Amino acid sequence: MSMMNHSRRLLASVLCAAPLLMAGCSMPHIAMPHIMGLGSYYEVTDTATGRIYYTDNLNREPRGVIEFEEPASGAMISLAAASVREISEAEYRQGGSK
Repeated sequence: MSMMNHSRRLLASVLCAAPLLMAGCSMPHIAMPHIMGLGSYYEVTDTATGRIYYTDNLNREPRGVIEFEEPASGAMISLAAASVREISEAEYRQGGSK
């Protein structure tokens, strides 16, 4: 490939990528916590103790920790080892009232 073609391709690549970078569409958002399905309901089991929690707001941190507010007590819970199951609203209401 000639030097002129190489320069044109490089310039085209930079011009195409510039709007994405300026708009913030690069990769830094991957480091943000992952908020799981807002509007969904979850049964969270602490695998270390077997305790079951019910919540409608769940964050999975990049380091693997599950964080959520337990509606029954209002307490913020952080679990390093947990299994999460999406459940129906009826299951949430039944489990949350126990």
